[in-house]
Amino acid sequence: MDKCEHLDFPVGIRLPGDAGLHPLSNIEWWYSYGFLYGDKGSNFAVIASFFSFGELPCFKGHYIIFSIIDLDNNIHRSYSFIDGQGLINLLFYIPYSLLFDPANKRLWSLYSDLLMGKLPSPHRRMKDVSIQMYPLQLGYGDNSLTFSNQLSHEFKIDLAGDEIKIDLQFTPQKPITLVGKTGKPNRLYYYSFPRNYLQGQVKRNGIIENVSGEGWFDHQWGRDYMLTFNIGWDWFGIQLAGGRELLMNQFFDIGNKKTFSPMANLIESDGALRFTRNVIYHPLRYWKSPLTNAIYPVEWNILIPDFNMQLNVRPYFNRQEMPVLGHLQAIWEGVCIVTGVEMSPEGQHGKLLHGKGFMELVGYANRS
Repeated sequence: MDKCEHLDFPVGIRLPGDAGLHPLSNIEWWYSYGFLYGDKGSNFAVIASFFSFGELPCFKGHYIIFSIIDLDNNIHRSYSFIDGQGLINLLFYIPYSLLFDPANKRLWSLYSDLLMGKLPSPHRRMKDVSIQMYPLQLGYGDNSLTFSNQLSHEFKIDLAGDEIKIDLQFTPQKPITLVGKTGKPNRLYYYSFPRNYLQGQVKRNGIIENVSGEGWFDHQWGRDYMLTFNIGWDWFGIQLAGGRELLMNQFFDIGNKKTFSPMANLIESDGALRFTRNVIYHPLRYWKSPLTNAIYPVEWNILIPDFNMQLNVRPYFNRQEMPVLGHLQAIWEGVCIVTGVEMSPEGQHGKLLHGKGFMELVGYANRS
């Protein structure tokens, strides 16, 4: 379980120590995605986020959301598990959200259910949570994230859905990326290993398939109340063909839709980082969820003048919404396809760009 130790924020990010828990943070998560190619011809994608949250160092709630995506049949299956302390912590946070959104009947209903001990579908309760610090091991029910040893950035993820089980080894192919160059581009500490070699197994309906592929890993932590104060974001983690990556996002006020703090990080093939705030995001197409009635901007034109890039980002398929327990209700988190052009510095010649990744749209289902 959680221990009250190392109660200080780092001046800068240092690994391997900062791979683990930060008890002074009120929010922390370890995020990964992967594209998997099976030896029997199947194509999958997977995304998982392990969360630790709570105001006090010793009473953290634990929550995991993950999706397993069948890319051959355009099927997106999502899972959501929370522990008992997480439910207690939610009962602390939801009233603050209601102060800013008192007419939210859905949130009042959720708060009432949680007070009576009811966990609404499709969310489920985790029976067991185990945490080890050095090396980091997160055991969230039947799902886990385990680092190989204290000196390695390699880790293993095990995910268990109803009829599918995935075991993956992540091996970074580049040095650490300190997002925003400092590792603290906004209020949270943030580092990434944006390209990993993946190897493992997928067990589906009793059939085991060996898989390999490429994946992404992020870790963020700190003290922040963006979600409480109705702030959403649009995030893009893109792996370009040729060995480069783009990590981009912008925040917005859920009430008036005004955007702020845009950024783009371009990670070169050798791991060198270029960073800019000069990014223009323009939504091109929207999709309305039949489950939540949320309207998501699922296709974008993104202009990055400092990188001489213009990108089109579109979903692999539309229906990639994930249920989230709390006032968010749901997010859009799914596979995206990227095309574009990169002009030469002189503007004389252009190079075509293409890639794939994940798009995360947060804050669109709050009022639906």
